[in-house]
Amino acid sequence: MLVKDPVCRMEIYPRKATGTSDYQGQTYYFCSADCKRAFNKNSAGFLGSMKGEIRGKRA
Repeated sequence: MLVKDPVCRMEIYPRKATGTSDYQGQTYYFCSADCKRAFNKNSAGFLGSMKGEIRGKRA
């Protein structure tokens, strides 16, 4: 199952993610350390811009 990195929106396999972050009870997966860092600085901003898209999370 592919997930979407919430920063760059790249589709990745969770097992190949460079990093993860937990935010509001969800785990988000990242293609790079830079994307993880950016998300950690502004999680709500990235998630707000993804309304209606498949988010980089796994339920």
